[in-house]
Amino acid sequence: MPTWPEIARSVQAAWLLARGDTRGLAGFDLSVDGFWKSFAAALVVAPAYVLVLLDQYRVTGWPENAWGTSLAELVSFAVGWLAFPLAAIPLTRLLELSQRYVPLIVANNWSAVIQVALYTAVVVLGTILPTELRTLTLFSATIMVLVYQWFVIRTALATTGMTAFGLVVIDVLLNIAVSRVLDGLLQPA
Repeated sequence: MPTWPEIARSVQAAWLLARGDTRGLAGFDLSVDGFWKSFAAALVVAPAYVLVLLDQYRVTGWPENAWGTSLAELVSFAVGWLAFPLAAIPLTRLLELSQRYVPLIVANNWSAVIQVALYTAVVVLGTILPTELRTLTLFSATIMVLVYQWFVIRTALATTGMTAFGLVVIDVLLNIAVSRVLDGLLQPA
């Protein structure tokens, strides 16, 4: 588990990347130890993730099976944090970028703190906005998050924009697949 100063340094590095400053990459611990510690970002974002989920259910309706849904959301959250790092192993090898795998995962994990912070701020703001403006604001935030993720991946892998775009698409598809599978498990037989 990283120390608070390590967490602060990593979030600051992610913030630099969010501002388009590639020097942010140098602020991460890109060692193997830093790789494992970067998964602590999941714990940092978990409370905000719960807040976003609660708002989603407030808008779309509360699930009938609260315990089952909670378990599915927990599993989805955990699998979501593992799916891209696992998929990136063969992908970085295929792209001949395996030497950049650790920086990719470290930067991607810590950048999630900035992504979730932005999205959570927009969700909270959305509670006072009219429905149409809320939808537009959430859509805009989603686009901003995807562009940021593209920049982080491009920077961490030191690769082309098209390669980074492809990896963002793969990450989005993985998250959708995980969500659909878990939704299917919750449907009554």
